[in-house]
Amino acid sequence: MDDGLQSRIRGDAAGLPTRVALGAMVTPAHYALERERIFRRAWLPIAHTHDVPQRGSYHVYEVPTFKTSLLIIRGNDDRIRVFHNACRHRGNKIVRAGSGCKANFMCNFHGWVFSPEGDLRVVTDEHQFEDIDKSQLGLVPVTSEIWENLIFVNFDETPRTTLAEWLGEWHGQYGDYFQRHEKVVSYQVVLNCNWHLAVNSFTEGYHTLYLHKDTARDYQGGAGNRERHRPSIELFERHHRYSAPGNPDHLEAPGEALAGRYGKKLLPSFDFDMTGLPPGVNSMRYGKWAFDVAEIFPNLVMLMGNHWHNEIRFWPLDEGRTLVLNQGYAYRARKPSERISRAYYRMRNRDIFREDLNTLEVQQEVLASGALKEVVLSRQEMALRHHYKVTADMLAQA
Repeated sequence: MDDGLQSRIRGDAAGLPTRVALGAMVTPAHYALERERIFRRAWLPIAHTHDVPQRGSYHVYEVPTFKTSLLIIRGNDDRIRVFHNACRHRGNKIVRAGSGCKANFMCNFHGWVFSPEGDLRVVTDEHQFEDIDKSQLGLVPVTSEIWENLIFVNFDETPRTTLAEWLGEWHGQYGDYFQRHEKVVSYQVVLNCNWHLAVNSFTEGYHTLYLHKDTARDYQGGAGNRERHRPSIELFERHHRYSAPGNPDHLEAPGEALAGRYGKKLLPSFDFDMTGLPPGVNSMRYGKWAFDVAEIFPNLVMLMGNHWHNEIRFWPLDEGRTLVLNQGYAYRARKPSERISRAYYRMRNRDIFREDLNTLEVQQEVLASGALKEVVLSRQEMALRHHYKVTADMLAQA
């Protein structure tokens, strides 16, 4: 029988809903309100500092929620800025897509030239314009700030918080954790489901006994925690995180054991040694720790383990479609055997990611049909309950 491991909860759990009227939240009117009162006012992650590694480097990032294209540039002063990817003359995209490095940015429509700092430098045939001031026609900036190596933007005309205020306690808790890793895998998919459902699918462990029974089997819990209760759950003003319980008696598959022999243990087996981890990772220092799941509200979920982490971004396209981007990172390989070992992690990452998406489109169908007025959430879905409380709080703000 399960020993009934009780989750340690830090933060204010009072007032968290146990029932959520999700059917009413997958409508066009509700989504339109969320886009303006949540997504426009939130700090949203778009890219990393390593996407623009040197002066003049640029990276184009599309934000489908607002149907806009962003141009991220590292200036000659080494500062990273974000602009709307639009020429001030007639609205042509300055750069169509991708990344690279330029000394200047010329619009291919009429040849206007902008500096890496966004200043308008050249207007071709300038004397033909009757009223023009180049100092007022630079690229349109988007408010941006950096946390660790993540670049965030805020689309509010006058942001209501700084990024540090938005992150709260998290801001100084991760040290160089993210910089220790390099990207090893990236996936994206458009799902026919509401963005809440997509975020929810990655922020509870209640499902792991069932959805992942073939790919990850006994990787969590174990004899002392058969129901895989979360050992710790932390609730903050806007965000939350919890630790997943590793299974010390996990039976490794042959390929998994081989991968662990030539590289570090990653998903679905874990290194329980917490030496050198910053205070934000496994913050309650649970001994049989597998990884953390953290949501930076509204649209970033991170899985953070020892030697690896995943970043999953969710961009709503409308009330019933969501773009999901999953990027997997792992320790920096020093030799070929470690690169081969990491390939096992890439495969498992892909398979488990696909399973997490498995139920979303059918959930959307049921909820959109009006068959259910509400859904019921347990203590092991505390993160979902917190997500919906933050949602309601933001929607209530005029």
